[in-house]
Amino acid sequence: MFKIVFFIFFSLAIAIEKQDIIDIMDKYNKSFGEANYSELITYFDYPTSFNLQDKTIIANNRFKLKLIYKKLRGTLPDYYSYSKWDNISIELLDDRVAIVSAEFSRYKNDNSVFYSSAGKYYLRFKNGEWKIFSLTPYINIKNLD
Repeated sequence: MFKIVFFIFFSLAIAIEKQDIIDIMDKYNKSFGEANYSELITYFDYPTSFNLQDKTIIANNRFKLKLIYKKLRGTLPDYYSYSKWDNISIELLDDRVAIVSAEFSRYKNDNSVFYSSAGKYYLRFKNGEWKIFSLTPYINIKNLD
């Protein structure tokens, strides 16, 4: 009986944790689409790293992170309207660190997709909430099995 109760409790806890992470990712995505930098930076823990193909960019504070996102958002075409998650999978490394593999699409004002990509987002549970502390954008992943 104890095992059943424990299993149910554990399953509910994981489901709630998963939903909390998805909620943060959705808020992050919405803030990005709206260019709401003041809100966007609240979903991060510092220092934050952006792991690009040729370099890693570190944001040690909110000001630098805001600059990075203004530059990134500024490179999008005028017809950019919003982004949507196409697929999200979450791995809990332990009770304080999670890796989110996310595929997303960017949409024009007419709701047509003009760009799709993916990224790995590393989150840390800190002060009662999940925060992004690193992200790695990518297009193709190859398994070396």
